[in-house]
Parts: sequence; structure tokens; C-alpha cells
Amino acid sequence: MSATPVESSQPNGAQGPVRVVDVWLEAGRDGRTFTYGDYQQLGLAFGDLVVVRLRGRRLQGLVIDSRPLRVETQQHSQSLQPVDALLQRAAVDPDWRTWLDAMAAACHTSPFRMLKAALPPGWLGQRGQPASPGRKLWWVELTRTLGDPHPKAARQHALLESLKAAGGGAWQRDLLNQGFHAGMVQSLQVKGYLRREQRIAPASESSLELQGNHSNEDGLEPPRDLTDEQQAAINRFQSLPDGSGLLLWGITGSGKTEVYLQLAAAEIARGHHCLLLTPEIGLIPQLADRCRNRFGRRVLEYHSGCSDGERVRCWRRCLQSEEPLVLVGTRSAIFLPLRPLGLVVLDEEHDSSYKQESPMPCYHARDLALDRIRRQGGRLLLGSATPSLESWSRLKPKGPLELARLSSRISRQPLPPVRIIDMRLELAEGHKQLISRALMDRLAALPSKGEQAVVLVPRRGYSTFLSCRSCGEVVMCPHCDVAMTVHGSRSQQQWLRCHWCDHRAALTDHCTACGSSAFKPFGAGTQRVMERLSEELDGLRLLRFDRDSTGGRDGHRRLLARFAEGEADVLVGTQMLAKGMDLPQVTLAAVLAADGLLHRPDLRAGEQALQLMLQLAGRAGRGEKPGEVLIQTYCPDHPVIQHLIDGRYERFLEEESTLRKQAGLVPYARACLLRLAGESAAATATAGTLLAEQLRPLCAAAGWQLLGPAPAPVARVAGRSRWQLLLHGPTETPIPLPQGSVLWDRLPKDVTLSVDPDPLQL
Repeated sequence: MSATPVESSQPNGAQGPVRVVDVWLEAGRDGRTFTYGDYQQLGLAFGDLVVVRLRGRRLQGLVIDSRPLRVETQQHSQSLQPVDALLQRAAVDPDWRTWLDAMAAACHTSPFRMLKAALPPGWLGQRGQPASPGRKLWWVELTRTLGDPHPKAARQHALLESLKAAGGGAWQRDLLNQGFHAGMVQSLQVKGYLRREQRIAPASESSLELQGNHSNEDGLEPPRDLTDEQQAAINRFQSLPDGSGLLLWGITGSGKTEVYLQLAAAEIARGHHCLLLTPEIGLIPQLADRCRNRFGRRVLEYHSGCSDGERVRCWRRCLQSEEPLVLVGTRSAIFLPLRPLGLVVLDEEHDSSYKQESPMPCYHARDLALDRIRRQGGRLLLGSATPSLESWSRLKPKGPLELARLSSRISRQPLPPVRIIDMRLELAEGHKQLISRALMDRLAALPSKGEQAVVLVPRRGYSTFLSCRSCGEVVMCPHCDVAMTVHGSRSQQQWLRCHWCDHRAALTDHCTACGSSAFKPFGAGTQRVMERLSEELDGLRLLRFDRDSTGGRDGHRRLLARFAEGEADVLVGTQMLAKGMDLPQVTLAAVLAADGLLHRPDLRAGEQALQLMLQLAGRAGRGEKPGEVLIQTYCPDHPVIQHLIDGRYERFLEEESTLRKQAGLVPYARACLLRLAGESAAATATAGTLLAEQLRPLCAAAGWQLLGPAPAPVARVAGRSRWQLLLHGPTETPIPLPQGSVLWDRLPKDVTLSVDPDPLQL
């Protein structure tokens, strides 16, 4: 019988044709579909997000089908639960959903898990807390009259003028969106020009939807003059057909960002949205500020530093916007519903942070971007001074990517020379300190020259581990198979912390194994380097830039602003120092303990170490003054160090490519890592063995190898035992895994499994 609408008296008293909807809810591992009645006649259709109840719990789910109620099921309709509310209409586009389903299959995860990862947090699953009426933000007010003398610094003067134009007060966030820095606000506060206080801002005003709305659109920054190389790169990109990609290989300081901005401006003029991705939150402020100065209120941010509500509002504006937008975000922003999408940029495309490793789905933003533009249109730009071997191997004619080069700096300054400090000679000459004499002398001269330096330390904290000099016992985390890291300083309280599970413990005076009091911290972290520099170089102003010091909202922006404003001579930090920062006063870049980067047991250790040190070298000499790079190492003859000295990164790629091809390693082969974790080591190992037996015939039939099961490099984290299997096979072939939930169906309840296709860490 044909489906016929019926008139019925419904539970809420509404009259009219009844429709039933199938709603995808978070139930079980991969979600399940449940049927509800649209008694409120909300006009629900595929892609709508709704609020329903399941066993008394309020859940948010996705409508995947809507149909009229059949006459023969009218009596049954009385038992259907109602849809409580419509949360978001047309949140999911059918074409976007098709692309997402294909990506779920490629990542060997369920479509529901992929969908939940793509949508803003809280849009699928149990309903979160009600939205608050507002949030606390800093309000900035002038404290002096218009006739008072202004500070001499031009940018500080401009900030005060902006406040006057706003009526004497503004939210600090809006000032930051105009390109001013938090350090400037704090400096003017100390001088008495203004005051700050925290106020409750309405949700609409604290939303990222309004970022840049208060900026003066008439005062937007005009495009900068281009070099011949930049113009050639733009022409090359604009000649590409839809669905194509370009690798922009530009040395540090060569003006890659200006290329991004002018390409974005061209796409905006065509009515297309633009998506600019960075690998980490720490790089967002600088890129977002450049975009806002150029495009004003069109610019939005989307990353984990935004609140859940802000990400939802950003998503909604993408759905509803009638004007082209510029989105700046991290890897998760690749899922934003931008139609039509004209440009996708992955800045620092070589960075491993573009790969999601845990939890599933394990995807690489570069691969998703390539597939998205092929399916939905647009073009992809991969930018880097040190391209990944994966992208380099995809250049035409063997791959889909075109190549454009930027070989000169905008400032016309040459790349800084690299000076290697052989720490073996330092030791032989009786200098046993962490920091070499040459580096100490160079740092001491910074204040008198008005220059700044960045110093990279491989690890944060005070010391890498705590060890007994009598018996060699190392203090380990009780929940993980890793050594505890010492935090704090010698002059203040110290404690132990695990960087894997965040377990913390008091520093002990005696070895628990032999009772000796001969405990000594080994290795050096950012805190210890800061302490040593303070002791040796009195008056040298220091700032620490690592995960511990940049916490909180806009932590990266505030700290970099302070350094850019000249509040410190030296910025000591971890690997985030090397990524994309433009600091014109920095003339010295230094690496302590480079050996810790070179000798990691990882296939990509050499590639990643050279990328990191070349990127750090590019932070020096970007302004008018020439730069210099100092590398401390006990292995000056290491091939990576030699390539760093001659600066010939392409030669390294050629040699590394030859070695990988001969050995049949990625990217000239494929890999897939299966990770198991469970409370019981025996049960986890047994599950791995059974899983291997299940997969071995599939691998043999496809010409793949199966290695393992074996304990993971860190065999225990947060009290859970970890095992893994590695699948290895020919490139451009599918991974021989069964579809659906077959792998998970036979696992014990207390053992989890994650599938990581094409992992970056083996």
C-alpha cells in the first residue's frame, strides 16, 4: 500500500499529517538508528540535527530519513517517542556526507564515528550543559583624558586612538582582532593610560562569529608588492584546473603567507570560501591576525582552543553565510561545511600534527583535503620550507602535485650561516656545562646590540628523568612504562610528572631500590635551561615557550606578543619555537642537545630532525640584521648535521628517497598499525594473537606482510597494557582489513582496538 499521510490526535495536541523520522544516535560502539514521531510538524529532513530521548536520556542525533506515516501503522504511531526539538536544520549536506562516508571507509572506522569527529563537539551524543548567558572577557577602558600626552610608540598610540573611536572602551579580544597585542595592553595599563576589568560579555559578543566585526573595514591592509617568484607561484596556481594541488616550496622568510593571502583574495572575489590550516594552535594567532588585517570580519577561527559554543556558532555561520568566508584553523577545520570551497591551504604541510593518531578516526588532513577538492571542487596549496617526503614523492609526473619554488627571502637577507659546536671538544677542554661557551658569549651580547634569540630545547620540564647514581634505578611512572620528568627549579619546589598520563608525585630523597641518597636529575628541559641562563647571565631577560607556559586561552598569542614587544632577550622553548613565527629582532637561533633529535628509534627521525632545525634556523635574520645559527651536538659528522650545514634539503630528500625505495619503506609502500590496549597484559596479548591469525590469510592473499603482535614502544600507559600489529604492503593498494565491525566483534570487552592507516610513528 502506498504511503499516505494521516490525520491524528497526537500527544502534544497538534493536528495535521504525521511523519516519522529515523534518527542516528550514539548507542553502542558505532551508533544506531531509532524511529521517532515528528508530532510538532517541524518539517524534518535528511541532515537535520534534533533533540530526542532514549531511555530517559536527552540525546542529540542526526535525521537520516523522513517519511509519511503509513495508514496501517497509525495505531503504532501512538507508541513512538516524539522529537523534542530541532537543533540545526540542514547541518549535513548530502554531498558532504558522501565524502565523509568515503573517508570513514579509508580510515577503517564507522560512518557514525567519522561524523561525530567532523561535527562540532556536543552536536552528536548526550546533550551538554545549557548555554551560559555569557562569559567573562577582559574589558579595556581609557583612564586619561583626550588631552593627555600619548606614548611615543606608534602602535601604542594607535591602540589608544582605536579605544577613543570606540567610545573609550572595548573588549580586549576585539583589540587583538585588530592586530594589537596583549603585551601592548598590559604595558599601557602599567603606564596608567588604561585599565582592565573582567566583565560578562553576552554570548553573541563573545562568539567567534563576530571576530573582526568591530574592525574598520575601510582601514584594511592592502595587498603587498610581490616578487617575481611570488607572482610566478600565484600564476602557476591559478592556471591549475579545479581539483588540483600545488606544492609551494619556499625558504623561510620568502613570503609564502602573502601568496596565501593574495590567492584567498582572488577566490573571495569569485565568491568562494577559503580554508587556511596550520598544524598547531600556537601558529593560529599570527596567521589569523594577518588574515583579519586583510579581510576583516570575513575571518573566523576553528580549533580546539575555541569553546564548544564558539565552534558551533562558527559551523552555523559557515552553513548560513551568504558571503565568502576565510576560515583559519587546525586539522579539524578540514571538515567545515564550506560551499563553494575555492582554496585550501596547509601551511607547514610537513608537520606531523596534521595527522590524527588517537582516538579514531586516524586521518591526515592533507589526504582529506586532496580527496575533498577532487570530489567537491577547489584547489589545494601545500606550503613548506622543508616539504615532507610524502608530498615530494607526489610531484608530477609521478604524482598529482605541481611545484612552485620561492628561493629568496623578502628581506633579501641570505639564510643565516650554521655553526656547529662540537660538545666533545668542550668536554675535553674541561667545560662540562649544559650550555657551550660560544653560545653563552653570544647570548650575553644580545642586550647591548638590541637583538633577540630563540633557544630550542627538545624537552619541557626541568630534567628528563631522576636516577640513582649508586644503583642506576630510574624513577618510573607507576601507570606507564616511561620515566617521570622533573619539574620546578632547584631554588623552589620540585615535583615529578608523567607526560603521558599526567600522574604527579613528590620528589623523593632516597632511592627506593637501594636506599641511597645519591639521586641526580639527568638531561635538561626548558625549566633547567632557564635556571642555568639566569645563574650565568645576570640581567638577561628570559621567557619560556612550551606547553606548560602557554596554557589557557590565547596563551600562545600573549606570550609571543610579549616577546615581540621586547619584554625578553631570549625565548627558550620546545619544538613549537621552530614553526612559522616571524620575529624580526631575532638574530640568533640555537639548538641544545641536538643528539636527542637525531637518535630517536623512528623511520622519520632524520627527516623530522632536519626539518625542525632548518625551520628553527629560519627564525633568525628575518629583519634588517643578519642572523646566525648555533647547533650543539656530540655527533658533528652525522649526515643530518652535514645537510644542515650545506642547507641542501633537496639533496637530503633525494638520498632519503633512494634509501626508502631500496628498502621498500613508506612512502614507497603502505603501512597500517593496529593498536590494542587492555587492563590485563595477558588478555591484550592473547587478543593480539587471535587478531593476527584472523588477518594473516587476508594479508597473504593481498601480498602484504603482517608483523607482530608485539608490545608497543611504550608498553603501558595509564595502567593499560598496549600491543600492536603492523601491516606492510605495496603502495596504491587497499589495506587488507575486513569491512565493518568484524575486527571488533571478537575482541574481549575490556580490550580496545584502533586502526591507524598510514601511520607517521611506527
